[in-house]
Amino acid sequence: MKKLITNATYLTKDYTWQTGNILIEDGKIAQLDSDYVVVDETFDASGQIVIPGLINAHSHSYTSFLKGTIDNVPLDIYMLHAFAGNTVRNPREIYVSTQLEGLQLLKFGVTSTFDHFMMRPKATLEGMESAALAYTDCGIKANIAPQYSDLPFTDTIPFEKNELPSEFHSLPSSMSHEEYFELMKSAMDKYNGKSKVNFVVGVDGPQRCSDELMYKTADFVKEHDCGWHTHILETKTQAIASYNRYGKGLIEYIDELGLLNKKTSFVHYIWVTDIEKELVRKNQVNIVHCPSSSLHLGSGVAPVDQLVKDGNKVAIGTDGGNSGNLNLLEKIRLTADLHNLAQPDYDHWLSAKQSLQMCYDNGARVMMRDDIGKIEVGYAADLVFIDTMNILWQPVCDIMTQLVYMETGQNIVRVMVDGETVVKDGKSLLIDEQALIKEAIEISNKLSATTKEAFVRLEQQYPYYRKMYLREIKKDIGMNRFIRPVE
Repeated sequence: MKKLITNATYLTKDYTWQTGNILIEDGKIAQLDSDYVVVDETFDASGQIVIPGLINAHSHSYTSFLKGTIDNVPLDIYMLHAFAGNTVRNPREIYVSTQLEGLQLLKFGVTSTFDHFMMRPKATLEGMESAALAYTDCGIKANIAPQYSDLPFTDTIPFEKNELPSEFHSLPSSMSHEEYFELMKSAMDKYNGKSKVNFVVGVDGPQRCSDELMYKTADFVKEHDCGWHTHILETKTQAIASYNRYGKGLIEYIDELGLLNKKTSFVHYIWVTDIEKELVRKNQVNIVHCPSSSLHLGSGVAPVDQLVKDGNKVAIGTDGGNSGNLNLLEKIRLTADLHNLAQPDYDHWLSAKQSLQMCYDNGARVMMRDDIGKIEVGYAADLVFIDTMNILWQPVCDIMTQLVYMETGQNIVRVMVDGETVVKDGKSLLIDEQALIKEAIEISNKLSATTKEAFVRLEQQYPYYRKMYLREIKKDIGMNRFIRPVE
């Protein structure tokens, strides 16, 4: 099927703006600035800008039922909330949660997302396929990386001996290593390269994994030449716990396993040493910056301006919807603004253009796709149409800076994936939104009723985690990622 977008002011592969026509054929961009040809459908983009679909390099679909549940707690306590709130869910509940995620992202102009997927007590093929179906049904492209770790969570926190009462100690995973990797192979064989969804190894965080699991992860990744997506050194307590365990930096340990390469993605990447930064840069590891969740959880500010200056590939993610929203445009704007506070030399501040490039060029690297993130012949016709004939945009002085610093997503009028319109005027064309909302409310009410006891238990643990956190956070580890010294 041929479709023609006329009078389009679109973002070129060189990050300039061009006005002309875009010809789409069989879901791909077939020609730019083409003359009028006989087509099946025509779209007039007068008064609009057209950009490639945004690429979200990190999120968590399970948090769709946990919106607004996190406020004024650091990550170590956040994890208790996540464990308590993410109770056992059946395949239908996973489907609804994932579809909520996908639809929210699409409405903000995201056409590709990386879901660091969590199931409790353990991942199942049925649950993973429910998530894949949900993304497919709402029309978004996704990489799904099922989280897995095998150490008890409390063993990975820098508590002093007997500091945490034994009744609050976590249990190890109920899933064997063999089960996880067999599950991953089955999903990868069925989906990868054959649909809008791909599966990727998604170890939760290396510090939560035994040496045996990390060795097996390295073997699996090498054997299957697949990606590896993981949280890394998000907090100061993680950096401290890693040194306590390995006597060296966590990334130095990972390097010894041969896991640093261009298909590896490190999410957050805040409390890293100069030695670790050089290892990551040298091995072309992808970094995923999640600015709003780091602010929300007080984790610290990643040295992104320095990382970009040094040639690192940094993408941008929303993180989960319980520690902020899924508006990737907001995260791009934060990336452009936040790091101006890091140094007075404004020649090294990140520009609007650089932040957008991070989303597209490096986001595509994280997704391991070479056909997204550009309006260019041969690329997927994943396109976002933004109306500029309104008070927010007019008069237009500079499209790039107005897009990054001013657009909130409220002016998105059409979203295409593979040339098919999936969202128009803020409404999904594929999903009955009201039915989805009704079912989501019913499920949320049911899940809330089943988690009351878990949240009571959580409250009982607060004093112990607070004591640990306030003690450890004051330690001098040779770097500081907070905006002022810890008192």
